[in-house]
Amino acid sequence: MLILSFSCKSTSKIEDANSAGEPYVPDTSEAVSIPVPKRTSHSYFASIKKETVDLVETGSPDSLREAAAALYKTNDAEYQENERVLLAVAVNLMKIVYPSMNVAWEAPEVASSTPYLGAIDSARRGIYDSSTGNTDFLTLVLPSLVLLTSDVRSDYYSSANAALSTALEMRPDSVLANYLMGVLLRRQNRADDSLSYFSAAFNLAPENLEIQYARADAYRRSGRSNVALEKSEGLLVQYPQNVPVLELCAETAYELGDKNKAEQYIVQVLQIEPENARFVLFRARILMDKGDFIKASALLDMYARTNAPNRDYLLLRARQQRDWNKNTTAAGATIEQALSLYPDDLSVLVFAAQLASSANMKIGDRDALTFANQILTVDKDSLDAKIISVSELMKVGDYNNAYAVNSTLLSRKDCPQSVLYNQVDICLALKKNDEANRIASNLYAASPSDENAQQLHLKVLVAFGRKAEGIRLIDNLLPSANARMKSFLLYERSFFEADEEAVLNDLRSSLTSNPRNKDALYRLYEMYYAKKDWRKAQYYLKQVVALNPTDAALLKRNAELDSLINK
Repeated sequence: MLILSFSCKSTSKIEDANSAGEPYVPDTSEAVSIPVPKRTSHSYFASIKKETVDLVETGSPDSLREAAAALYKTNDAEYQENERVLLAVAVNLMKIVYPSMNVAWEAPEVASSTPYLGAIDSARRGIYDSSTGNTDFLTLVLPSLVLLTSDVRSDYYSSANAALSTALEMRPDSVLANYLMGVLLRRQNRADDSLSYFSAAFNLAPENLEIQYARADAYRRSGRSNVALEKSEGLLVQYPQNVPVLELCAETAYELGDKNKAEQYIVQVLQIEPENARFVLFRARILMDKGDFIKASALLDMYARTNAPNRDYLLLRARQQRDWNKNTTAAGATIEQALSLYPDDLSVLVFAAQLASSANMKIGDRDALTFANQILTVDKDSLDAKIISVSELMKVGDYNNAYAVNSTLLSRKDCPQSVLYNQVDICLALKKNDEANRIASNLYAASPSDENAQQLHLKVLVAFGRKAEGIRLIDNLLPSANARMKSFLLYERSFFEADEEAVLNDLRSSLTSNPRNKDALYRLYEMYYAKKDWRKAQYYLKQVVALNPTDAALLKRNAELDSLINK
C-alpha cells in the first residue's frame, strides 16, 4: 500500500521538528491510500474462467482454438468487455504467430482501450509497446509480437528479453513465450540459445508449421546442417508446396555441398514463384559454381531487367566478369559500385580484396592489403583477410611479416592447404630451409601423386641444390605430366642447368608447354635485362604485363624499358 499525505498541518510539523532538531514522525490519520497494482497472472480477466485464460497464455494453435470456442457467444450482447478483449487477443495471436493456420472465427468489436490490444496494434505498426505496465503474463508477452511483424532492428531487444524471461518464469509451459524468445535470440544471432527455446515450443506443439520451420532453421544456423536438412525435408513431406520450407531445404543442401539437390529445390521454388528475385540469384550462383556461366549470365540479365542492383547481384556479376569474361577491369567497376552501396559489408570487402590481390589492381584507390586491413578491423579472425594479407606481403618481399601472419594460420582448424603451400615459399625466401623441407616432405610423403605436393617437394630440392634427386624426380614426372605441370618442371629444371644456353632452352621449352607461365616469362625478362638486351627483355615483360594488365610494378618496369629503348 502506497501512503500519500497532502495535509497542510504536516508541513508545519516538519518545520517544527526541523527547528527542534528532532526526527519527524508523520501523522497518517488524514492520508489518502492508493493501491499499487501487483503483477498477477491475469487480474484483468479475473471474471473469466482461469482455464480459458490459461489456454490463451499457452498460445499454441490448439489452445487458442479451444479458448476461442470457450469464449465465443452467438449473441454479441452477451459478451463482457474483458471477454471481447481476450477473444480478440486469441484471434490476433493466431493470425500473427501462426499465419499458416486457418482462423475460422472473428473477434467481436471492442469499445474500450486496453494495454492488450494496444500492444498488438503497436506491434502491427512495427513498434515495441513498453507502456503496457507489465502487470500480467499477456502484457509482458504481447509487445514482442513486433518480432514477427517487423524486420527493423530497434533498441527494444533488452526490454523484450527481460519481459519474456519474466513471462517464462510465470509460465514455462507457454508455447507462445518460448517461441517468441526463440525469435528474439535468432535476431541476436544466438543460434544455439534460440534452438533451445524453439525445441521447447516444438515439444509443446509438435504439429505446427511455424514452430517446426523455426526449429529446423535454428539447427542450420547453429551449424548442424545435417539435422536441419533432415528436419526440413521431413517438413516438406507435409507441405510440399511451401516456399519457405523449399527455400530452407535449398539453403541447407547448399551449405552441405550438395549443389545438385540444392538446385532441385531452387527450381521448385521458381516454378511456384518465377519472380522470386532472391532465388533467381541463388540459381545463378549454383550455375556459376558448376561452371555454367552462360545460363548464369542469362539469369543475371533477367534479374537486372526488373530489379535494382543489390549486393548479391553485384557480387555475382563481378564474379562472372572476373571468372568468365576474364575482364578484371569490368569486375573492379562492378565491385566498386557494390562498395558505394555497401561500404562495410564483409562479403563485398572480401571480394574486393580478392579481386585486387589476384589482378594486382586498385579498386577505388584502395589496394588488396588496405581492404584486408579494413576487414580485420571488423573481424580480427577473418581467414580470407589474413590469407590475402600474406599474399600481398609476399608480393612486396615482406617475408618476415608474411611469416608471422601465416604461422598463426597454421594452427587453425579451418586452415586450407594453400596456407601450407605459402609457408614453404615464405620459408624458402627467408632461408628457413629446414622448416620448408619438413612441411614439403610431409605433404609429399602423405600424397606423392598430388601435383601441389610434387611441386613443393621439387622447390625444396632446388633450394637445397639437390640436383641428382631433383633431376630424377623431374625425369620421372615429365612423361605423364600435363602441359601446365610440364611447364613447371622445365622451369624448375632450369635452376639445375650449368650454362646459360641450357637455362634458356629449358625456359623456352617451359613456355612451349604453357605460354602463360609467368615465372618463366619473368625469368627470361630478368636474364635479358641483365644482358642489357632491352628489346628481348621487353618482349617477355610485355607478355607478363598482358597476364597482369593492372599490376603497377610491372607497368613501371615496362615504362622504364620504353625509355631505355628510345635512348
